[in-house]
Amino acid sequence: MTAFDLRALYPALLVAITGLAVLLAQAFTPRGGRAPSVGLSLAGLAAALVAALAVAARPGAAPSVGGSVTLDSLALFLHVLILGIGIVAVWLSPSYLGATGGARGEYYTLLLFSIVGMLGLVSCLELISLFVALEIMSVALYGLAGLHRDRLESQEAALKYFVTGAFSSAFFLYGVALLYGVSGSSSLARIQAALNASPEEPLAVLGAGLLLVGFGFKLAAVPFHMWTPDVYEGAPATVTAFMSAGVKAAAFGALLRVFSIALPGLTERWQPAVAVLALLTMVVGNLGALAQTNIKRMLAYSSVAHAGYMLTALVAARQPAAESILFYLVGYAAVNLGGFGGLAALARDGREPLSLGDVAGLGQRRPLLAGALTIFLVSLTGIPVTAGFVGKFYVFSAAVGAGHVFLAIVGVLMSVVSAYYYLRVVVAMYMHEPVGEDAWAPIGSGSALGLAVSAAVVLVLGVYPAPVLRFARLAANALR
Repeated sequence: MTAFDLRALYPALLVAITGLAVLLAQAFTPRGGRAPSVGLSLAGLAAALVAALAVAARPGAAPSVGGSVTLDSLALFLHVLILGIGIVAVWLSPSYLGATGGARGEYYTLLLFSIVGMLGLVSCLELISLFVALEIMSVALYGLAGLHRDRLESQEAALKYFVTGAFSSAFFLYGVALLYGVSGSSSLARIQAALNASPEEPLAVLGAGLLLVGFGFKLAAVPFHMWTPDVYEGAPATVTAFMSAGVKAAAFGALLRVFSIALPGLTERWQPAVAVLALLTMVVGNLGALAQTNIKRMLAYSSVAHAGYMLTALVAARQPAAESILFYLVGYAAVNLGGFGGLAALARDGREPLSLGDVAGLGQRRPLLAGALTIFLVSLTGIPVTAGFVGKFYVFSAAVGAGHVFLAIVGVLMSVVSAYYYLRVVVAMYMHEPVGEDAWAPIGSGSALGLAVSAAVVLVLGVYPAPVLRFARLAANALR
């Protein structure tokens, strides 16, 4: 079983089986009863995490399923990150769903199956399997975005996400077809060999461009970001938290693998395009966030801007680019889970805090929650002693090392601009008087745990990033 080693599929299989078990448990729970969805989901995700670490700990080469799916060091890093994101998302969900009336049986099943797609996305060694994983992730997320079926904004979010996702899938599939036509294979390694033999093939350049467009939609890179503000605003807050962290991690992992393994021979062609995307994404994301009064829309444009920061590193050589992006993804995931999770924790009677007036005086009413949100917003700004500062230092250093000093300068300037809209929320929490009565619900134990873990990750990585950097460096070796 060396050529067809199913160990690489163990984590995804465990999550998929858990998703089916959660769905069946919901179906067979008597009316008025409470299905053990949360416990089953956490158990399945923890089992998948243990399985991934156990497979990686065995000596020998990384397991591979017929050269299509692997569990190498890069996949292991992203498996740990994605499963961790899933666990925190499950912690954040029960109190929010109870407060907003969204406690439907399919929620946790869709969440788990989107994680199955993410795990596959970061593990695939050939483009057809990668496309299948992309669709598994996307279809589940379309359903999650429209979970509040009685709200027009939720219906709008699901429809816009579906339509733009269909376009991105079409671009991606056309790119796969062109690269297959050039190389005669969908294997990343065989595409690389074919392009090394004929690097000036125009169809290969077009295929790489179409793949970049497909990934650009998933990353919310400008000009493929138009869906992001509406979807982030209309989707349930816990789903937005999960999407902003998980989709970015999976899409960047797949992007690194495809462009580093299959398309290094076209680096001189796609790097300028990535540099332009990074520049536009940083500028448009930050300037768009400046104009927002809705906190979720502001964080949506912030998500666009952070995709630009990570794309800035992609113009560097493979090793420093991968290391810096992988480290950035960890801090970014913790910050977004905490930021959107903090909003979700305050939900009550179907309502979320969306405006600055909703969080005014939060420092007086909920000092611990306000302190956690401050940590997340300060990290997004990139202030020292937080994961955001260390992450930006490494991505901009990678760009400077590759000679793209202008991109790094623009990134630093845009980070300064972002301080205005991030710290505006902090000012509202601590320096504005509370509006009305304290109508927000008490924070549930699961939400408190998720926020505490997220805040701890942000602070620990800000002062002691070495262990995660070592893990990221080991993961980046898979791209050599």
